Amino acid sequence: MTEVQDNVREMLTAEQVLALIPISRTTLFRLERDKVFPKGEAVTPHRKLWFKDEVIAWQRDLRDPNRRSRRQFGRAG
Repeated sequence: MTEVQDNVREMLTAEQVLALIPISRTTLFRLERDKVFPKGEAVTPHRKLWFKDEVIAWQRDLRDPNRRSRRQFGRAG
C-alpha cells in the first residue's frame, strides 16, 4: 500500500451506518446532535458520511460503561 492509501479512512453513508446499527434514521441524527454518536461529515449539502472506525469504536464503547460515560463525539472546528 502507498502512504496515501494507508491514511485513507473508510466512510459510511447513513444507510450503511443504519445497516450496522439497527436504529431509526431519526434516532441516528438525534444521537449525533446530542454528541452521543460520532459526528458525520457533510461532504455535500445533501450528503453526510461517517468514519467507519469511529462508528466501530462507538459500538465497542457500548460494552464499557466507563468509557461510554466519558466520551463525547463532537469535533472541534
